[in-house]
Amino acid sequence: MGQRGSKQPEARVLLLGLDNAGKSTLLYKMKHNASVSTVPTIGFNVEMFEHLTDTALLG
Repeated sequence: MGQRGSKQPEARVLLLGLDNAGKSTLLYKMKHNASVSTVPTIGFNVEMFEHLTDTALLG
């Protein structure tokens, strides 16, 4: 039998802000734990990663 509540908690986060506010920089800093060079984003980015013990979907 399956265990009730055995699924890992998942967080979905939407980053909103003005142009050149650092949304993509924050996204990649959280995912890779390092500063990366970014170019202006056309459209949107979606990234999934595990942070500590939780899974997060950011975009």
